[in-house]
Amino acid sequence: MSLNPRRIEDIRKFWESHPVAASAIPHPLGTPEYFQCYDRLREANESVAFSYRLHEYREFSSRRVLDIGCGNGYVLSKYALEGAQVYGVDITQTALDLCSRRFVLLGSDGSLCQGNAEELPFKEAMFDCVCSMGVLHHTPSPARAVEEIFRVLKPQGRFIVMMYHRNSALFRFTFSVRSALTGKPTSELVDEVDGPGNPKGDVYSKGELRRLLNRFGDLQLFVGLLQREMLWSKVGSVLPDWLLRMGEPHVGWFLYAKCIKP
Repeated sequence: MSLNPRRIEDIRKFWESHPVAASAIPHPLGTPEYFQCYDRLREANESVAFSYRLHEYREFSSRRVLDIGCGNGYVLSKYALEGAQVYGVDITQTALDLCSRRFVLLGSDGSLCQGNAEELPFKEAMFDCVCSMGVLHHTPSPARAVEEIFRVLKPQGRFIVMMYHRNSALFRFTFSVRSALTGKPTSELVDEVDGPGNPKGDVYSKGELRRLLNRFGDLQLFVGLLQREMLWSKVGSVLPDWLLRMGEPHVGWFLYAKCIKP
């Protein structure tokens, strides 16, 4: 049983009515135009080439892959197209319906179910790879979710995760300025990255994420995504592109980790 059933229900209700990026997409949910627009937005943050390097899609052909918080299926569908046996779990039915629709449009298939990261509905040592992109910082107990991920991974299985970065320009600089001007705590500003009313968001430093993943081995940590709008307007508007690119691996908003279950 989940340790935080009421909090998880609040989170589910928020994401049920706020699918990722849907407010920025001028097309009905589940239409081909919706997915095309979503993919363009996603690939402005993470290029297709970067996504292939990060997720190693081709390495998991014919192997079992689980995406926790699969959303509308962007990542999971790429594993499927490269031949993996794919499983997706999401806290909302809306996401599962969108993921299923994407698979239909692509002529792919996968196993999808509703659930939360803190009590995964799978047996031990079932998966060769588990990924969770921008999801675990929204669950009430990320540590409990990581224990569940460890449980369902096979020995030598791969875990790939993205969290929001505490030592980013957005959190350390822009949110500090905005907090001083508005009186809102920075924790509330982090929540609002995904929309007003979001009940749970969080940030991690490299050290904090390393401690969260301390049962895993072969840990790789790296940072990405620094955009002008993440900086205070008077700063972001004058910075040259080359300086943004140079700063991205250090003060970007996305903190990635890749590791192995021993």
